[in-house]
Amino acid sequence: MSEVKNEVKKVKPKKKERNVAIELWRFLIAISIIGFHIGFIIARTCDGSNGYFMIPEAKWFFGSSEVLLIFTLTAGYFMAAHHEKRENDKEYKEKSASRRAWDYTWSRIKGLLPVLVIGYVIGVLFCTRFYYPNYNLQQTLTMVVNSAWEFLGFHAAGLRSTGNEFFNLNGPLWFISAIIIVGYFLYWLLCKYKDLLIGFIAPFGFIFFAGWWSFTGTRASQTAWSTFGLQTTSTNGMGGAATDTTATIGFNNGLIFVLIGLLGGILIYYLVKVLKEHNFTSYGKFGLTVLNLICSGLLLWYTIYQPTYFNLERWTVALLIIVVITLSLLNEDLLTKLLNNKITNRIFGYLGSISLQIYMLHYPIAILIITLLGKNTQSTAYGFWKVFVPTTIVTVIFSMVVDLFFKMLKSSKES
Repeated sequence: MSEVKNEVKKVKPKKKERNVAIELWRFLIAISIIGFHIGFIIARTCDGSNGYFMIPEAKWFFGSSEVLLIFTLTAGYFMAAHHEKRENDKEYKEKSASRRAWDYTWSRIKGLLPVLVIGYVIGVLFCTRFYYPNYNLQQTLTMVVNSAWEFLGFHAAGLRSTGNEFFNLNGPLWFISAIIIVGYFLYWLLCKYKDLLIGFIAPFGFIFFAGWWSFTGTRASQTAWSTFGLQTTSTNGMGGAATDTTATIGFNNGLIFVLIGLLGGILIYYLVKVLKEHNFTSYGKFGLTVLNLICSGLLLWYTIYQPTYFNLERWTVALLIIVVITLSLLNEDLLTKLLNNKITNRIFGYLGSISLQIYMLHYPIAILIITLLGKNTQSTAYGFWKVFVPTTIVTVIFSMVVDLFFKMLKSSKES
């Protein structure tokens, strides 16, 4: 009997390895977003007479504005995974749907809030000091107070400063706000009406909103407003910038964009769950590998160059993203398994873990770097290597430091 017990003790459960192919994609997209914001939004200056001018050569990583969908798809996937994991928890099941939704949302806020606060603080410090050097203390404090809703995380709901200045402080944080806001309502639906959400709301909502988004050419933006045709004027019907004459019934484009992605991510979760039960043959795995290579290559090509001579429609790009993310999460093709090798597993996993920090902190850092490089003019436009590389290096290092700091803080509290 004792021999049997000893044998049982020797048997240890096999540690489940983390699929980091998806983390590598998240990191690559976070890096490409830096190039997009530097080249398309920040790399501009005032010529003194004709207002702002855009540097045509600075459209670096221009296609990354579309592949931001990767973050929303993965967020929806892991939301569904979290819910399914807690389904067998009796204490969790006894809570109301609203309580579970609030608990989930609060856990997300606690994880994101520290970095969110840092992102806003350095946005205020760097942008008012360097981007708007003529601002005095009173103007800076007024801007901060008027932007209280943005600090509270309602950036993407339309509750934001009406002044255009704050868009240049740390505008990309609208995306984080949108994930938190939309995530609450979808998680509540998962808890309260799971079958209805999976069987009708998610597929119908994804197809309806995605089709409308594609057809109207709407863009993801914290300042744009969509009314689905319910407008009182001829403007803003296609998701243009909101004005005083905009219809009273409408939604912020940022919320709609994130809603599409989260719904798609939930659908991907249950699709992958079904596909994992299938026994793929060697030929099947080879076919998945070829599909992944083609879609990944096109996606990277579009993200970096957005070529005009081989024009890809926005929702063709979205389809490429969905295929790549689904295959990465399925983990059956040879490319995904190669990315999950033992040598790079920890590296990719870590890089993916700080991808949101990179996204949340890069904007004001980019403004700091550009300011330190000196005045940008049409005749002396910033070159790619001169701006993108130092901004990326500083952002990644700063993100690593912030991540390490909060890990040490958490460890000290637990001990």
